[in-house]
This record gives sequence, C-alpha cells and structure tokens, in this order.
Amino acid sequence: MRGNKPERMEEHPGEGRGMQPIQWTGNHMPRSDDRYLSIMSLTNVEGAYRFHRGFPQYGVTPLAGLAGMAKHLKLGALCVKDESYRFGLNAFKVLGGSYAMACYIAGRLGRDVSTLDYGYLTSDKLREEFGQATFFTATDGNHGRGVAWAARQLHQRAVVHMPKGSAKIRYDHIADEGAQVTIEDVNYDDCVRLAAKEAGETPNGVIVQDTAWEGYEEIPARIMQGYGTMAHEACDQFVAMVGAAPTHVFVQAGVGSLAGAVQGYMQNR
Repeated sequence: MRGNKPERMEEHPGEGRGMQPIQWTGNHMPRSDDRYLSIMSLTNVEGAYRFHRGFPQYGVTPLAGLAGMAKHLKLGALCVKDESYRFGLNAFKVLGGSYAMACYIAGRLGRDVSTLDYGYLTSDKLREEFGQATFFTATDGNHGRGVAWAARQLHQRAVVHMPKGSAKIRYDHIADEGAQVTIEDVNYDDCVRLAAKEAGETPNGVIVQDTAWEGYEEIPARIMQGYGTMAHEACDQFVAMVGAAPTHVFVQAGVGSLAGAVQGYMQNR
C-alpha cells in the first residue's frame, strides 16, 4: 500500500550476499463489496479466452516450475508464468489490446464479440461492413507493440506515441508492425493525453489505453478481461501441476490494469 511505512523488514535468504531485505505492508482497509468485481467474472474471462484461442498464433504459454527455489524457500511449489512466448511478441500486453479492439469493432457492428471469429475479423467482409478505424495509444513499449500487432492482424490502422527516452529497439518493434509511431519530447502521461486528443479529432479514431479515467472505462475494462486469459491459463496449469490452487500470487502493479485483472479473476475463481 503506497504511502505507508513498512511494517516489517522481511529476512531474505540472500541477505549478506548483496540482496536487500523486502519491505512490505499489509492492506488494512475494511472489506467491502466490489461493484467492479463482475468485470473479471469467469464468464467474461472465458469470452476473452475463447477469442484469443481463435488466433492461429495462439498457444498456451509455459508455467515454469521452480522446484529448486521452492525447496530452498520451504514451499510446496513455486511457479512462474513465462510470457516470452505470447504470439511471438515476448509480452502479455497483446492479450488486452487485441480483445479490446475486437470488442470495439463488435460494438460498432451491434454484435457480440463472440460472434466475430478470427476469419471474419481479418476478412474483406469486415472491411465492407465496418471500414477501418485508427487505434491510438501511448506506450513505453509492449502495450503499443501489442496494439500495433493486433491492428495489423485485423487490417486496421494504429498510431502509437512513446514518451521521451523510449528505447529505439522498442520503437523499431512497433514500426515493424506497420504502425505510425513517434517518440515525443514529453512524459508518458502527456503521451496518453496526446493520443486521446488525436483520437477525438480523427474520423473513426479510438484510443486503446490500459489506463482508465472519468468517462473512459469500457476499453480499459476490456483490456483487463483480455489479461484474464493469462490468469486463466496460469490457474489451470498450476492446479494440473500441483494438484491445488495457489495460496499466493505475485504480480507487478504498473498502472494497475494487470494487477486489477489478476486480482479480480482470482477473487471470482
């Protein structure tokens, strides 16, 4: 919980060999009903999972069992979800952007996304019925690459803005997917504002961002559901490997979409 002083300095097995003790604090906020929990319902996540399985590039990414580390830490099991195999893009972010874009297209057509398979989404018929949209986003790398990749697969356009200091190799990866990409002389938040502004000024423009704000919540929610595919896979793999549900899940926070998605899915499951 950001802003609190650490409650404890956890002893670390590697202390004394250059590793620092872990600082942590508990969440003492009272339990309450979560009106957003249904976003990550098993039904919604299954819908995203079904969508992703329709891609010819889809494959379940590995869950690596770290038996030696588990033994060292005296744990029953310790596993890591390896997303370096995801759609050949070396990152999970494509799961969110691709699903959000498909849901947007389905909404514009007045259809449920479950009725739009990969064959239709990449067909000339979709081009006739939907036309082309331009998907705008801001990124420091992986999210933008995922949006660019999905736009290319679905024969749509993508415009990606990267903040000052972004790595050239990440720029190149996004450009290689056919997106219009720039490195701006501003920070990430300003890139988000720029992408939103340009999307609003462009015919058939839409922003696909994994950050929500007042009045912009539907697409971030769809992105979170897309991330649910990874959580769904990992849970199934863990249960099959260990024979029990995990007791703890560690996940990066970032802007919160991944952390919220995993937490929501785990709570529902």
